[in-house]
Amino acid sequence: MSEHPAPAAPAGSPASIADQTRALAAQIYVELVGRVMLTSAETKPNPVDLAKYCYKLAEAFQSIEADAKKDAIAKMAKYDVKVDDMMSWKK
Repeated sequence: MSEHPAPAAPAGSPASIADQTRALAAQIYVELVGRVMLTSAETKPNPVDLAKYCYKLAEAFQSIEADAKKDAIAKMAKYDVKVDDMMSWKK
């Protein structure tokens, strides 16, 4: 019996965004654990608190990235092309 992978969530859907946030938080967590937990410091953060912090960092990063994309889209020139305009191109 073979297992079929679940269908991917459409881009921009809440499930897709949650998956992206989780993946980014996991990357941040792995990086921080490698830096923080392997040091010789006597006090180390609670792994659960560190994971929560990683989710907050991932959400903040994605929020700023979304704002930057909105700004870029707003700056793009908007063209109002009509059929008559395209007909003049053939001349």
